[in-house]
Amino acid sequence: MTNAGTRPGGASDAWVRIEKEKRLDRFIRKASIIAWAVTLGLLVLFAIALVAPVVQVMRMAAAGGVPWVIAVGSAMPLFGALTSVSLLVATLTTVGVFLRFRTASLSEIQLRLATLEEMLSAQSESQSH
Repeated sequence: MTNAGTRPGGASDAWVRIEKEKRLDRFIRKASIIAWAVTLGLLVLFAIALVAPVVQVMRMAAAGGVPWVIAVGSAMPLFGALTSVSLLVATLTTVGVFLRFRTASLSEIQLRLATLEEMLSAQSESQSH
């Protein structure tokens, strides 16, 4: 980590802001991990609630108690839920990847501007002497 106190002039403000952004990124990342863990836990419970009746109907169909069309039809909500969850995860991960690339680019630009500012201030000080 970069210590903002080691940077001279106005560049220290930029480094302080960068450090604050990094702390905010870490907090958001932790909150995201917790949210995904809770979501996956709820998804498992939801899957159990959907799978149990489907298994029961499939057993009844295997025993000849109900037609197979009914057994397949009872599985449709499960397929719909899995499709929705897959689409949601794919969309969120795609957005996350794009935001991550943008954040990395912005951080790199901030660092380059801070370094450029240091170089220009050092150059102007050396020319003034």
